[in-house]
Amino acid sequence: MGLNSLPLGYTLVVLPIYLKQIGFSGEVIGAVVSVSSIANTIALVPFAIAADRYGRRHFTIWGFLSATLAYLLFAFTRDLPSLILASAIGGVGLAGGFSSAVWTPAWTALLAEKTSHEKRTTAFAWAQGIWTVALTAGSAMSVLPDQFRVRLQLSYLPSNEYTFLILAAFAVVSSLVVLPVQEKKRKPSEFKDTASQSIFRLKSVSQISKFSITLGLVGLASGISVQLLALWFNKMYGVNETALGPWFAAAEITSLVVVPVIPRLTRRLGTSISVLSTQGLSAVLLGSMILAPTYQLAGIIFIVRNFFMNISWPVQQSYLMGTVTPEERASASAITSTIWGIGSSIGPVMAGYLLSGATLVSMSAPLLIGAGIYLISAIAFYLLFRSIPPPEEAPA
Repeated sequence: MGLNSLPLGYTLVVLPIYLKQIGFSGEVIGAVVSVSSIANTIALVPFAIAADRYGRRHFTIWGFLSATLAYLLFAFTRDLPSLILASAIGGVGLAGGFSSAVWTPAWTALLAEKTSHEKRTTAFAWAQGIWTVALTAGSAMSVLPDQFRVRLQLSYLPSNEYTFLILAAFAVVSSLVVLPVQEKKRKPSEFKDTASQSIFRLKSVSQISKFSITLGLVGLASGISVQLLALWFNKMYGVNETALGPWFAAAEITSLVVVPVIPRLTRRLGTSISVLSTQGLSAVLLGSMILAPTYQLAGIIFIVRNFFMNISWPVQQSYLMGTVTPEERASASAITSTIWGIGSSIGPVMAGYLLSGATLVSMSAPLLIGAGIYLISAIAFYLLFRSIPPPEEAPA
């Protein structure tokens, strides 16, 4: 998962600025990023139901491998239809496109299967840590095109081609790593049950519906404020991807610090208060970035913001896996992620439009709107789930 997610960190920093450099406007850049979320949203539920029925391991492998085509398209094409197709296939922004829709619900359910209730939150904390280490490494790779230009005397386009080919190699290797993983064999009767299910017949439909509300708000906030954040830095402070890469990498590396914090925090405060406090603080910090006089100070605030958000996210994912029926975990992950994807696909279009303006108000709006929505989501999570603890927090 880490190897496959590493390119996401690179595209999060480089792709918006790269598309700007080859001549596309803010609106078009937002649309290209949104296509990834739209494709992810459409494909999640069908592939999750199939993973519950036919096995999670196969879908994880093929999902990892499919991102290869996206990076090859980014490497060798410049026309808008090809770039949109590449974005839809995968590897762009936080949504990950079609590729992520294939592997994410299957991988999430497979991870939950491998852990006990007592260890599940810790496992998801480590997963979050590895995922953001991958984003850190990917963000740090934003210096590679510049290094290729300096050391190999390449022009702008070939220097980016080389890097996208490296990302394609990571996608191939990640699929090979999963091959030895085994999963629990399901009985034929369980296949029959899954085949007859619809979204409205799931045993956990109430819990999934409520979680979809809070996660959908997170997706919308992320799309507006985070997925084009590199472009915001570029327009607000005039810095390029080479300068931004280390700051984005530092922001993601905070996930390693929070790994031992997460289980202790949830044991002390409980899941609902943990999410309210950490996501609420991250929202306030995100909104305050517009007050920073320099990009370095804005980067420091973003790093602290990520620290709190990196606590909140795995706590929420673990909570969902712990409170839905085990055989519906992949479906639950897909349905809620679909709602996240709808919000995430709308957000970049709005952000691209706002960032096309030249006024301070227009450029500040994406961060302020996103911060407000993050805060609403945190409050909604607390109100909806404070009376429904996960198994490890329930009275004996």
